[in-house]
Amino acid sequence: MRDSFRVLLTGLTAFVLVVGAAMLLSGLQIDERAVVLTGEARFPDQSTGNQAGFNPANEVGIRVSFATVDPWIQGQPHDLTPTIDASPGAGVASVGLTTLILYLERPSVPRRDIVNSDLVLLEPAGPNRWASMDGPMRIYPNADVTGSNFLLSFSISLNVNYTNGRSYGWGGWDPGVRIVAPAILLNLVPIGLVLFTFGVIGTVILLVAWLDARKPAPAPQ
Repeated sequence: MRDSFRVLLTGLTAFVLVVGAAMLLSGLQIDERAVVLTGEARFPDQSTGNQAGFNPANEVGIRVSFATVDPWIQGQPHDLTPTIDASPGAGVASVGLTTLILYLERPSVPRRDIVNSDLVLLEPAGPNRWASMDGPMRIYPNADVTGSNFLLSFSISLNVNYTNGRSYGWGGWDPGVRIVAPAILLNLVPIGLVLFTFGVIGTVILLVAWLDARKPAPAPQ
């Protein structure tokens, strides 16, 4: 009976060690690939002031691109490098972008910042192109966030000057664009570390028990 229990404990310890090591290695060897996520919108004609007009020549096309990697790892910071391109219509003299806010949100949650967000200042990176002044944007998915039911959205602060002499500034314009985010994978490293630690402890206990069993019985007095 004692030997059967020892065999069972040995098998269980070996299983825990193997599973724990596999989880640790899976976290260290994630196969990441570079991806570019994009979202497009059109800033409406505001050449007459607060009342939006309907002249396409006074609209500004906005294209936001985020260079990142797929997949994300649960609970770990994730970098996205933004680039914003503007395509002003014929009635637009110039466009200036100042800030970009990025949101990671879950459609089922009404508050978009319930998951997380980041804000950066923008600087010119070419004709009608802007980039982050502060480097990559960084999103911290909550520790309980996994799966693929998450979206990226953004808002932009911009100033538009029209050929008719008018100007219009909008702080935090939200175009309502939703971008499919990379899947957020479960972080198996902490689980693997716990299992591997228990496996090592079990191995030590088995080794001590085996050495104890190998000791010669005391000689009779």
